[in-house]
Amino acid sequence: MDNLQILAKVNPPNWLKILVIILIGLGIFFRFAHLGHKIYCCDESWTSVAISGHTVAELKQEVSNYQGAIPITIFDKYQHINPDHGVADTVNYLITSDPQHPPLYYVMVRLWAQVFGDSPTGMRSLSALISMLIFPSVYWLCLELFESTVVGWVAMALVAVSPLQLFFAQEARQYSLWIVEILLSSAALLRTIRQENKVNWVVYTLTLALGLYTHLFTVLVMISHGIYVVIQQHFRFTKTLLNYLLVSIAAFLIFLPWLIAIIPHTRTALELTSGSAVKWINNPFELIAIFLIRVTRIFFDLNLTSDIFAFNSFTLEGSLFYSITALIFSLSLIGYLIFFIIKTLKYKTSLLIFLMGGFTSLLLVIYDLISGGIRSIQVRYQLPLYLSLEIIVAYVLAFHIFQEKMWQKNISQSLLVGLLIAGLISDVRFFQAGNWWTQSDGQFIRETGQFLKESERPLLVINDSPINLGGILTLSRYSPKVSLLPVADDSLLLIPPKYSHILFMQNNSSLFHQLEQDKTYSLKVIKVLNLPPGGLWQFEKIEQS
Repeated sequence: MDNLQILAKVNPPNWLKILVIILIGLGIFFRFAHLGHKIYCCDESWTSVAISGHTVAELKQEVSNYQGAIPITIFDKYQHINPDHGVADTVNYLITSDPQHPPLYYVMVRLWAQVFGDSPTGMRSLSALISMLIFPSVYWLCLELFESTVVGWVAMALVAVSPLQLFFAQEARQYSLWIVEILLSSAALLRTIRQENKVNWVVYTLTLALGLYTHLFTVLVMISHGIYVVIQQHFRFTKTLLNYLLVSIAAFLIFLPWLIAIIPHTRTALELTSGSAVKWINNPFELIAIFLIRVTRIFFDLNLTSDIFAFNSFTLEGSLFYSITALIFSLSLIGYLIFFIIKTLKYKTSLLIFLMGGFTSLLLVIYDLISGGIRSIQVRYQLPLYLSLEIIVAYVLAFHIFQEKMWQKNISQSLLVGLLIAGLISDVRFFQAGNWWTQSDGQFIRETGQFLKESERPLLVINDSPINLGGILTLSRYSPKVSLLPVADDSLLLIPPKYSHILFMQNNSSLFHQLEQDKTYSLKVIKVLNLPPGGLWQFEKIEQS
């Protein structure tokens, strides 16, 4: 009897069921508690712009219409639902202003906000609710992979306390929905191959189409599925392979209307995503090290990353002791899992897990190493890998817990308890934190808002770049009394005399250099970000004696 058959015959003991139910209860609590506590980051502010039905062009026009100082409250209408704008306007915003984001989640959150409000709590509650579907989804995928309810229960326990899962459950973005769709499409594929019929193929087609309408990287998941089917069919053109190709074509045909709509705006999408293509990390070993460190944050995360906006250095991932420990743990974990899976699992069963996580992840890493960029260390792009690792770890732990050898049982039970405790400690830390390291702009916006509150008659100079406007949209929620001075980067303007403190979030404009040369102002550097030319600088009017 092989290892899969052994696990398939084991019924989950009551202690495991009780433990998992308690952990799921805690996971639900952490997902819905303090939904409005963390700062509403720039990405989430753009979600609010989407549901408002306004476009970035309108936002830029609003800024350019004013001459001189303006109140930051003019941005309020871009952060709330407009009763004169509907779902169609939300879709129009995505097409013209944010075309790299498909519309499914944004239409859902637009309808959701009509009922539950457009506050941070109301917006995030949809992601928290969607994240509840991860539990049955991962359980179903484990059943299809291993025919084992035990693995499904262990996987639900790991997902319940995962700090990374918790973060995406409290972010007003599409990633919780994408996680569910990755799991569902993979489980639907396995079920369809095992029981081929029209209903199962239709279900699989719908999961692919929904995935495409949620995140464009679903294409990578589809490719990994396709490679799996080709290998599983022994490179023969069988009826199963033909059906898979037809289903994939059908999913793309369903997605075709969106592709046609965004093709004219491809340049906008490339401009908005160009930040991840910049070669922030010159040393390829450093890129790989950061990638490996972040793997550990599936299970344990104390919010130790110290950098803001750009994560381009090994030293910024936390203390040296933490980073090295995380690196060793990650290398050991991945190495052992690969060895264990190859040694113990049937080839066709392990292949899907390897491809779902490994193909999508390695593709991004290799692409970054060749062309530069930091796509491979963006945790939101690595969700297929992280899900695969959680499932494989669940299988390994379940396998050893139910072995006859007592030492294997004890070690596996200790590891399971250790991972669960590490996750719960991370969840408590997340519960207490005002912002999380993945919200790369959160701490800076919070510090800027606090500084503006303490300044006398502050005037904040802004431009119409998406990064700058995103920060201002977020800041408008926390510093409603600030005045703004919109200027083009090459503009020279007179500063209104009533403002004694002039602040800049970028130091490369002509007005900034003008004030640098002005002897009636003194310059104070508040903060310099690791993403030039960003930061916070203050010019203070010198009192004439």
